Amino acid sequence: MVLVRTLLLTTAMGLGCSALMPSHGHAAGDESTINRLCLAGFNAAMSHAGKTPPAGMGTFTCNCFLEQVNAGASIQSAQDICKQKAAERYKF
Repeated sequence: MVLVRTLLLTTAMGLGCSALMPSHGHAAGDESTINRLCLAGFNAAMSHAGKTPPAGMGTFTCNCFLEQVNAGASIQSAQDICKQKAAERYKF
């Protein structure tokens, strides 16, 4: 669970995704950019931790984060929710 939390913190905060997600909405292209940044951060965090994530974990985690924030969740809440979901789904 600690690793998943670290990954979410790295992808969301370390890459500044919150700065790309204005509260008044954003264009579809922004979501693509956010997803790419999130996946890059996820992969970098996994590499730095010396871990190989299960197939699909990065996409699942980043999609979850984006969905949560788009639904109005705070960055912290989205991280917490997606951390739990990823931990349950991937037993990682």
